[in-house]
Amino acid sequence: MSLPPPPAISAARSPARELLGRTVVATLVSDNIDRTYRLHTPPSPATATAAPLVVVLHGASGNAGRVELRYHWDSLSDRTGFVVVYPQGIGDRWNTALDPHSPDDVRFLTALIDHLIRTMPIDPGRVFVAGMSNGGAMAYRIGCALSDRIAAIATVEAWNPGCHPPTPVSMVAVHGLADGEVPFAGAQQAVAAWRDDDRCPAGGRSEQNGLVTHHVWAPCAFGTVVELYAVAGSGHEWPGSWPPLAGHDLPSTALDATRAIWDAFSKEVDKSS
Repeated sequence: MSLPPPPAISAARSPARELLGRTVVATLVSDNIDRTYRLHTPPSPATATAAPLVVVLHGASGNAGRVELRYHWDSLSDRTGFVVVYPQGIGDRWNTALDPHSPDDVRFLTALIDHLIRTMPIDPGRVFVAGMSNGGAMAYRIGCALSDRIAAIATVEAWNPGCHPPTPVSMVAVHGLADGEVPFAGAQQAVAAWRDDDRCPAGGRSEQNGLVTHHVWAPCAFGTVVELYAVAGSGHEWPGSWPPLAGHDLPSTALDATRAIWDAFSKEVDKSS
């Protein structure tokens, strides 16, 4: 099962006016490198003026096309009216360690967000970043580097590479208790540190629904919220994704991570409406 090849466009043109409800592949030059991304625009925007933007980052050895196919953000975009972009990492991974000998992905993703805001009807106050594993670690990096610009981040089976947001940023983490690559204890530590950075109350609230336990800490500084979905039996895979991948953990069906993340992001959208 694969996506049909989408049309390619120049980064200088606005796909929102050309192919509403479809995906285009475009390039953007960053550090003298042609960087590619897949951009999906809904048939109808969320508002008559500017739509939210969700940046979705693949994991290591993954790619933008496979994430678009398996995580099902496009159908949610079409129903709710946000724009979704799937950037492609060099060598199918992200430079979360800020290695100076590797591409500067903070610079690339910042330039991509700036470009989309400049060329499309996107609300700069409603930009969100979500990522899986290595892409989730990159979401932490962007949340820290652009804490005054990103409305919220989401991390799935990920770790914090060692950064702190200067300004509080809402975040939601999704993590499987059976993840053998990124242990749940590491995710707990990363969420606890983010709660401290957001100055959240010590006592959160928890709700269990089958195999899923949902923890919420709020209100944090500046009205931010920190959430954690713990999924029993789930391994190192995006819960609710489909189809499964050979050699990967089977996706949990106990939680639709895409829907849960958008529900968290929607709270930030409502705040700015």
